Amino acid sequence: MNSEEPEMHREQHQHHHHHHKRRRTGWTVTKVILVILGVLIIAGGAFAAKVYMDVNQTAKTVYKPKGKTQNKRKVSEKVELNKKTPFSILLLGTDTGALGRTEKGRTDTMMLATVNPATKETNMLSIARDSRVPIVGYGQTAKINAAYAYGGIPMAVNTVQAFLNVPVDYYVLVNMKGLEQLVDAVDGVTVDNDLDFTAGGYHFPIGKVSLDGDKALAFSRMRHEDSRGDFGRQLRQQSIVQAVLKKAFSLNMVTNYNNFLQVLENNMQTNITLKDAINIQKNYGDAMNFKTHQLKGSGQMIDGQSFQVMSSSEVANMSRILRTQLDLK
Repeated sequence: MNSEEPEMHREQHQHHHHHHKRRRTGWTVTKVILVILGVLIIAGGAFAAKVYMDVNQTAKTVYKPKGKTQNKRKVSEKVELNKKTPFSILLLGTDTGALGRTEKGRTDTMMLATVNPATKETNMLSIARDSRVPIVGYGQTAKINAAYAYGGIPMAVNTVQAFLNVPVDYYVLVNMKGLEQLVDAVDGVTVDNDLDFTAGGYHFPIGKVSLDGDKALAFSRMRHEDSRGDFGRQLRQQSIVQAVLKKAFSLNMVTNYNNFLQVLENNMQTNITLKDAINIQKNYGDAMNFKTHQLKGSGQMIDGQSFQVMSSSEVANMSRILRTQLDLK
């Protein structure tokens, strides 16, 4: 994948009002999981040959290997989905309008999930986009969301692996273009809201709220009315991810699968094959009990830029949690 180096000055002197454009990626990662599970649901059922052929074509269209990444697993720890090996998946949401654009954009939504069918748990870590880390292969320390812009999927994967000392087995990358289409493709989601606020022209009361695509975008992008700032935003992202994932597993996509597949083809790429997807659908459905995590760190201004700086002990503890879920020593 060709890497374009973005202008470094665009990270200088960032102000809050600049985040309005970035925040539109608010929960693009929700689409990420929709993408995976949409394929799983359709492929896993006893559908007609034409449906299978359509799904297979979509799987081929969105498939793209990780590229040259540093393997963090030992041979004895190889992932075998047909044997229910715990695995990890890096969920990335870019701030571009389409994957085919020349400018890659930054992955302002980043989550690393570890899935373990034996413990029946999925641990979901939201990685703050401003986390200050060494960018593997770039030779500089920068915000973690720049890794993809500098070196595509390989650099993003390698940077996350080095930061957390956790292998990244799979990735899913989604852009902004199909956000509302994908939510609407599953007829919306319902989430628990812990903060009364208004955003994007919508009022979100405390309690259960039903979201279509447009409302989900507004719900997840808000952070200035939340005293928790970006961390509150991450919690809303996670709640939508969980709601969509659970609903996707229960949906019958027969009646609108063509539209669903088209949205997927236009807005994502992944190294998950159709065979992988079928095995995940068959063997990992029990791992739907979610545990959410955040690395909070401390906000610091360094060389005129605002970073989240994580303590080594905080990172080490999170690494231990995730590696334990992956059955790694």
